[in-house]
Amino acid sequence: MYRKIKLIIKLLLLQLTAKSQSIPFEQIPFSNPLTTDVDSLLHSQVNGFFKKAKAPGLIIGISQNGRKYFYSYGYADSLNKKPFNAETIFEIGSITKTFTANLLLQLDEQKKLDIQKSVLNYLPPGFGNDVILQKITPANIASQTSGLPRLPSNLDKIKEYTLMQPYQFYTKEHMYIFLKTLKKNEPGNYAYSNLGFGLLSAIEENATGMSFESLLDKHIFQPLQMGNSYIDVKKNQTDTATGYFYGRPAEYWLFDCMAGAGAIKSTATDILKYLDAHFEYKDENFSAIVHKITQPVKPLAANMQICYGWHTLEDLKHRVFWHNGGTYGFSTFAAFEPHTKTSIILAANATGDNAALDKLAVDLLILLMGK
Repeated sequence: MYRKIKLIIKLLLLQLTAKSQSIPFEQIPFSNPLTTDVDSLLHSQVNGFFKKAKAPGLIIGISQNGRKYFYSYGYADSLNKKPFNAETIFEIGSITKTFTANLLLQLDEQKKLDIQKSVLNYLPPGFGNDVILQKITPANIASQTSGLPRLPSNLDKIKEYTLMQPYQFYTKEHMYIFLKTLKKNEPGNYAYSNLGFGLLSAIEENATGMSFESLLDKHIFQPLQMGNSYIDVKKNQTDTATGYFYGRPAEYWLFDCMAGAGAIKSTATDILKYLDAHFEYKDENFSAIVHKITQPVKPLAANMQICYGWHTLEDLKHRVFWHNGGTYGFSTFAAFEPHTKTSIILAANATGDNAALDKLAVDLLILLMGK
């Protein structure tokens, strides 16, 4: 408890001493050509975003009927006045979960694992016939209906834990220790779980003997030619955005076993390739996987359902599949809509701007789909 109080105090101090990254919208540099009605309407929407958000910069990528558009506002690195562009790398955060679910369904199709079997089949000896875990399947986890908690309670108990790198030293062994402490768990109801998707990536590794990043490279990054997408931050990437945590530069998160929850770094170009593949990729096997992962599993509200990894928006002109993400340096939003062949990716380089970014994304979808 004392350690948790210290962490809260540190967080409050960071917020109190933080310098705002925001500047008047009229002084923000941008790449929007302002030549079409969509350009002008988007520009007005972005103005509304910067009135609420603290991010120094924003990148918007749009794909519609095969045509790509990129809009950059502000700075990817405010110190060096470096703008965003379509190839600037940023953390995508929990959008990673859609990749983890896609990979899971691919491995299921290849008979490397069975998403309807208990997770006990993919955990090491020592769990026996645990009556709690016996009930949970990978399908439950991928649809956020596993009942697992959002985070393991021992995450901040390991001695290597730090506030700004919460996942770096959390290993499978730590996860397995926590899973053995579960007292009650009834899968079936929606409960968003980072732990669950960390467990999924561990299951994928256990079932194949390959690292999570190698599996992503083989099954998603390479087939879709996503050459600037990765997990390992040690890779030699030069055009990276700086994320900001309450006005201060934040290191990119490092991951061990929780990688499936939010470890991917990517670009607007690469993410549009990934999103577009959900409705135009000429591969029968991939199309079959997309059909499965976009099937609604459970209604969450009158206008929303959960699929495998993806959520839906049901009150727009057509069903939209979406996921947002947040790290200590970035707020992100990705969505695609097959009927109009529309995809969008938005990334702002500050933590805590998700509400404003989500609104901007939905407004943009309405504009693009002509509701």
